[in-house]
Amino acid sequence: MIAAFLPLAAIAFLGALLRHFIPGMEQARQSMNKLVLYVFLPALVFRTVMDGTISRLFFEIPALAATGTLACLAVGFLVFHFLPIPGPTKGAMMLGAAFGNVTYLGLPVLLGIFPGQADQVSEVSVLFEVTKSSLNLTLGAMIAIAYGSQEPITFRRTAYEALKLPPLWALIVAILWKLSGIPCPALIMDTASILAVAVSGIMMLSLGMALRFSATRLMALAIPVSAIKLAFAPCVVFLAVTPFGVSGVYSNAAILEAAMPSQLLSFIIAGKFKLDEETLAFVIMVDTILAFVTLPLVRTLLLAA
Repeated sequence: MIAAFLPLAAIAFLGALLRHFIPGMEQARQSMNKLVLYVFLPALVFRTVMDGTISRLFFEIPALAATGTLACLAVGFLVFHFLPIPGPTKGAMMLGAAFGNVTYLGLPVLLGIFPGQADQVSEVSVLFEVTKSSLNLTLGAMIAIAYGSQEPITFRRTAYEALKLPPLWALIVAILWKLSGIPCPALIMDTASILAVAVSGIMMLSLGMALRFSATRLMALAIPVSAIKLAFAPCVVFLAVTPFGVSGVYSNAAILEAAMPSQLLSFIIAGKFKLDEETLAFVIMVDTILAFVTLPLVRTLLLAA
């Protein structure tokens, strides 16, 4: 588990050093975020869906992922909407509390914990990624627009802005292609795979570059965000696995995926729709570090159950 965290932490630290010592890094970071949103992330979404398999779990695992996410969004709204903080910060904290890093951290962690069941946990990770990313790119984007805009915005306009996001179209194309049964040419899959590999490193570098080491009162928001994402979310999924008919390694992997720290995609969406990137970057770093403690606890409780 530590082996999965340390390289990503090192990349974020490198990004922080670049911002501190090299002028103009903020403009470079914005350009990197656009590349992720318009090129690298659509490739990851496409490859993830095309690599998946359609079975009973294809519906049950996404249902679990969606249940945990929507529950966290509801709690996040109740906690952050009524706090006396800026609107862009409210929206950013809701995204941070609801959407988890289920692939970049989740998959390496699951493979390390369940080395003999790589196929099963990889399937869980893929389905969590498809579900959470699609929800983040639609519902999360709508929340970001609503709280990041300076003017009232209609549902029609919000939906239109969300539908313009390239990863969502990559998701739709991949699902339709998968259902058609037409084989995907190796050239397309290889290209998508090469682009997808770069997503994690670029996003962690951008996260580090967004960090400003100046204390603000808003950084205390990392506490409720971490409580929702790292503790409340796995409890919701733990209670839901039996009603949804998921058991064995699949249920354990799903609960651990629900316990992952905040998703880096939320950081990209926050930047696009003018949410509080600085506070969100700090919160993501904090709950990622706290996950060193909480994930082993969740794993221990699963073994005891």
